[in-house]
Amino acid sequence: MASTRRGSPRHLEQELLANPTGYGFFQAVRLLGLAARKRGDRRGPLPAGLRFRTLANLAFPASELTRYSAVQTEDGEINELEVAFMGLTGPSGVLPNCYTELLIERRQQFRDPTLHTFLDIFSHRAISLFYGAWKKYRFWLQAESGEQDGFSRNLLDLGGMGLSALRAQMGKGALQNENLFVYYAGLLSQKPMSGQALTTLIEGFFGFRAELVQFAGQWMSLPESEQSQLGGSSCELGVSAFAGDRIWDRQTKLNLRLGPLRLPQFSALQPDGEAANSLRELLKLALGHGLACDVTLILDKQDVPDPSLAGSLRLGGSCWLGKPEQNPEDMVYCLVE
Repeated sequence: MASTRRGSPRHLEQELLANPTGYGFFQAVRLLGLAARKRGDRRGPLPAGLRFRTLANLAFPASELTRYSAVQTEDGEINELEVAFMGLTGPSGVLPNCYTELLIERRQQFRDPTLHTFLDIFSHRAISLFYGAWKKYRFWLQAESGEQDGFSRNLLDLGGMGLSALRAQMGKGALQNENLFVYYAGLLSQKPMSGQALTTLIEGFFGFRAELVQFAGQWMSLPESEQSQLGGSSCELGVSAFAGDRIWDRQTKLNLRLGPLRLPQFSALQPDGEAANSLRELLKLALGHGLACDVTLILDKQDVPDPSLAGSLRLGGSCWLGKPEQNPEDMVYCLVE
């Protein structure tokens, strides 16, 4: 398990200066990118001011990185990261060894790094593309750095929430968190959605316990043309005939029990509350328009407010005389018709 005492990217950058051989190439560039983001540098495929250099010797490299340093130039400070695993020259270079030997000779005899610097222009480009290709197929790195990644867009489309206008209809609060829709894209894509998936969605988005009572049932009013009448059609005794102007239907209504809730959550889930509106939109998205849903709000008995004539309490919903022995669940209303 990872330690909770983690260093900041800036602190890790100082460690990279002191001990570059203790880091891998991808790890080091990623940390430098996070540090640059905290400084407010412009976003790009690589941290601003980072240049890759290659080794000018043929010794066997002990690690992927050999040096990290800051070099002052006319254009400002440039951070140079010397790599040993690829490039035009060096122990892993693609050019013949005679080119590396030429660089060593020019540096030792004439103190001339010009040719090495020129070749590193092309090495820097190749190493940059290598890092970009590695990062391209690891979408979590793009999300970590705050970039737009196509994988998250695809997940939102899979869950039916690819358009920002659809997410805006869900209201404020947790449902405006795009990452939650990405996380639950698999559940949102299930049609029809199971009861377990629905309760998982609600608990994940709102942070309180949810229990679904299926086949709660409701009375459905029938128009006069569909009521059983003497002399009418479809009025077979024991098959299609019934008495009255309404019928009990168990297939079209659910009961959602939420809680125990703390008082702020309980207030936000009142029929005109902001959380209730967001929950209504989530249920419409998950269930469609073929099911109705009642909501039962269960208040934690420790948060039952004291009755007061000056308070804004709902009679029969959020007002009790004394402290109940159990969590009250008197607040029941129809959320989705």
